[in-house]
Amino acid sequence: MSGATPLLADDRLVERAERLLSGPVALPDLAVGFSESTASSAEILVEGSAFYPPMLADIASASSSVHVNQFGFRPGEIGDRFADVLVAKAQEGVPVRLVVDRQGSDPEGGARGFYERLVGAGVEVCVVRATKPRSAVGPLGSGGATGWNLRGVGHIDHRKVVLVDGRIGWVGGAGIEDHFADGRFHDLFVRVEGPVVAQLQLVFLGAFRWLGGTVDPASLTVLFPRLEGGASPIPATVLHNAPGRYRPITEAITRLLDQATETLDVVNPYVTDRGMIRRIERAARRGARVRLFVPAKANNWACAAAQHHHHPALLDAGVSILGYPTMLHAKAFVRDGEEVLAGTCNLEAWSLRRFFEIDLLLRSKAVAAQFDERFSAPAEAVSSPGERLTGTKDRARAAAFAFLSPLL
Repeated sequence: MSGATPLLADDRLVERAERLLSGPVALPDLAVGFSESTASSAEILVEGSAFYPPMLADIASASSSVHVNQFGFRPGEIGDRFADVLVAKAQEGVPVRLVVDRQGSDPEGGARGFYERLVGAGVEVCVVRATKPRSAVGPLGSGGATGWNLRGVGHIDHRKVVLVDGRIGWVGGAGIEDHFADGRFHDLFVRVEGPVVAQLQLVFLGAFRWLGGTVDPASLTVLFPRLEGGASPIPATVLHNAPGRYRPITEAITRLLDQATETLDVVNPYVTDRGMIRRIERAARRGARVRLFVPAKANNWACAAAQHHHHPALLDAGVSILGYPTMLHAKAFVRDGEEVLAGTCNLEAWSLRRFFEIDLLLRSKAVAAQFDERFSAPAEAVSSPGERLTGTKDRARAAAFAFLSPLL
């Protein structure tokens, strides 16, 4: 798959952006792969209490642009705080652009008033309407006509990205919603600076233009500032699954699982894909110490049942299954203490093959150690060991959902 899609080097990103801004953008144009870049800094921030305040501070400091791509952005205590700062920046004259998913954010339903306030302040909002065969065309509030959306049906936008001035990038698994802020959902974000942010910027611009948003080509020099890798650059690459045959996140997860020889941490709320589960088993059988972090009680009971069907094989292979006490929602992989992949992709069919997803790959022993210190070690300390299902009825139900898992 990757051989069919040329990888864009950093010096070609502005050229690709010029094409995106100068003409129509079709769904195939969003399938983009990147050569390895660098970050001048990378920080793992765990729990909403740790990542929301600096994220809000970054947005408040913006002087040239704020771009947000968010599956779940809803009114509430934390949503209103973000709305306040986005409105303030737009009223200052800073371009604020927002891509949200209809399923996750409900901007034309229950959250209509929330989004009317944003649009009224000058925030440009585009919506992915993956559950609507016919839908409005163009940004919210533009009065666009209704048109067919057949190529977009089923392709939910599950991404969570914040970009500030083309210099700061945030990628993680959490929505802008109260259950991530108050600890009910356990998640993380990675904050990066440096040249790799330009890759995130290009992905955002592609989605925004595909949805009918307009961006002045003259602004490209501001949107893509020249950035340095710093004194100790961290090898970094943005991986972006868009609907179609090219799925770099899926390929990267496969590689990390297959290449782990010493240690492997897998953090994911929905572990149902048989192929990936077999790869986790094989890593443990090769002798790697494998820790699989999952929620002790997942919010999706069908996925939880399917996952439990695979517990005996995982445990027999030597995988340590760790059930986090609250709803663990983070999605991350750490291989051999030297590579970290974190973002939005779950280990189930929809994320791996159908949704818009975005992850950040960092090759750094220091970042891997930071991940262990801030996420894995504390999570292991409070988690309970995964168990095998014993009741005949429970095992039968789990087997049935495992069979159906490609459709869940």
